[in-house]
Amino acid sequence: MRAEGKNILSQAGIYLAARGLPGVVSFLAIPLFSRLLSPADYGRYALALATVGVLNALLFQWLRLSLVRYLPGCKEDPLRLKSTLATAGGATVLAAGAIAAVACLFPVAAGWRAFVVLCWVALAIQAAFELCCEYARGALEPWHYMRLQLARAFAFVALGVVFVKLGAGWWGPMAGAAVGMMGASLLAWRRDWAGTRAVVDRDLLRRLVHYGVPLSLTVALTVVISSSDRYVIAWRLGEGAAGLYSVAVDFTTQTITLLMMVIHMAMFPVAVRDWELGGREAARQRMADNASLLLAIGVPCVVGLSVLAPGVAHSFLGQSFRAAAASIMPLVALGTFLACMKAFHFDAAFQFAHRTVSQVWIVLVAAVLNVALNLLAVPRWGINGAAGASVLAYLVAIALTVAIGRRHVALPLPARAAATVCLGGGVMGVVLYPLRGYVGPAAVAAQVAGGALVYGFILLACDFLGSRSSLTSRLLRRRVPVLDEVVPRLAPVGSEVA
Repeated sequence: MRAEGKNILSQAGIYLAARGLPGVVSFLAIPLFSRLLSPADYGRYALALATVGVLNALLFQWLRLSLVRYLPGCKEDPLRLKSTLATAGGATVLAAGAIAAVACLFPVAAGWRAFVVLCWVALAIQAAFELCCEYARGALEPWHYMRLQLARAFAFVALGVVFVKLGAGWWGPMAGAAVGMMGASLLAWRRDWAGTRAVVDRDLLRRLVHYGVPLSLTVALTVVISSSDRYVIAWRLGEGAAGLYSVAVDFTTQTITLLMMVIHMAMFPVAVRDWELGGREAARQRMADNASLLLAIGVPCVVGLSVLAPGVAHSFLGQSFRAAAASIMPLVALGTFLACMKAFHFDAAFQFAHRTVSQVWIVLVAAVLNVALNLLAVPRWGINGAAGASVLAYLVAIALTVAIGRRHVALPLPARAAATVCLGGGVMGVVLYPLRGYVGPAAVAAQVAGGALVYGFILLACDFLGSRSSLTSRLLRRRVPVLDEVVPRLAPVGSEVA
């Protein structure tokens, strides 16, 4: 790997801590809430979370993506950008609240008023919180990013458990997360957004809309792919089945997405800088490392979760959820990997070239296909059919993204790195498969550690991204000073003997 690539790995390590520590807390909340909530309650919670996720992506994602994309070019005058984004975000929150209030006036919404109000409150707080987080990322402040994420994660778990114990039911976890995000947002606003005003730079806003709105639609449609199956399952099979499906999907998706996301979070801002300063080829070289590292993280996760699904489900999830989760984890892992490769690598071709509108049509096709496949597959194959439908939809999405994105920027996918990673993942799977019948927590921990060692050894033996060469050079550098000290001491002895 190039010398500067080491800095990327270092930055990715920081983001792994910044995103990973809060992610671990949120990750552990899934087994916890799967024991505190019934499948039906978890299903309602998952539907509310999916609704907020779709609306958040549709209405506010363009603000966050525009912030990360344009902040490096506004270092001299960031207040203009921040004021425009904050004003646009506040106006969108108020507009969404007005629509929610009108919807609650209709008699047909009588049984859903509490659901609508809670979703709007969670949406407003999450929009402000994630804008603060993206400013920290765009400003290359991963430790500040970590503090914000930790505040949300700990409040989500601690207060969520308290609210559930007090009888809140399905909305307890959402209320806990909302309290944590609100406190973190207030502190971040005083630190990073002081001085912003309720003004809009119209020329700047037009640029942000042109760049960000297609991306926002793309992300929203991606969320539709990942969440529409829950609505179909709840409609055709009931909220209990939606809860069983959601626990498995949430657990598997968070595991893979968290690990692959930290690579993207460290790499993309640097690749944007390289594009602005060094042009197309400089950015392509950076994205080659991005693809290699994403593969190195994603492939063993898919293999490990597929082979060890029974033990992972038995060790982490509540008893009511284990059998269903073990059956669909392999398909969910594959679909999540494809979605991450698309979002964290191939989508960059449109973002570099400012052709983000092309992404909308690609994901729209995949979203429509996913809904249609779910309507056909869920009645016949249940939650397994929903997982398979998502995989097919992501395959279509990534194929279209690669084919169309190459017209703008041909992002590399290094063949040698891909072959090495697939070899390592295959050997690891072969070693682990005979052990998948041991499902105790200690056995699963040993299997994960052993699989990681086997995979790491294969990558080292194949000199993945120069890892073996780098390790060898380090060992030699440590030996040279020792020889420099020993040889002069031996020289007089040799002369005396002569």
